[in-house]
Amino acid sequence: MTRAAVVILTLCAGVLQAQQKPLVGVWQITYTGGMRIEDGVATPIMATGTLTIDAKADSLVANLATDPAPDLPARPPVRVATKAGAGDATFTAHTKATININGSEREATVVSTWVLRARGDSLEGTVQRKIEGFEGGSQGPQPVTGTRRRG
Repeated sequence: MTRAAVVILTLCAGVLQAQQKPLVGVWQITYTGGMRIEDGVATPIMATGTLTIDAKADSLVANLATDPAPDLPARPPVRVATKAGAGDATFTAHTKATININGSEREATVVSTWVLRARGDSLEGTVQRKIEGFEGGSQGPQPVTGTRRRG
């Protein structure tokens, strides 16, 4: 086999892998980072960040680094994994949060379920959160959008 044929086969294998795992890459995303509820009115708190998704064997591993936001505490990075597939991927994260109700603060576990899909260089999906042990601490699916970062 000639050197040119080896290069072409190597490039084709890389393209095939990218087609089979379209979520792999680095994404700049916008999503609902939480909800502020005042006088019974829920207002989304929007967040941005960098979502890096890598293929590891038969899994996808995602790391989310949320961008700093004024007047909000820094969020630690989140790392989640799921089985790799050719379409949508569902990631579930368990994180800690401080809940403030009428000035009384307590720590709670938040379960976030991310359903993501890539279409070329666009990412779309939802994130749904549930606060464990907190009545009414669930929100319906909220939109996630993003674009693939190049370079």
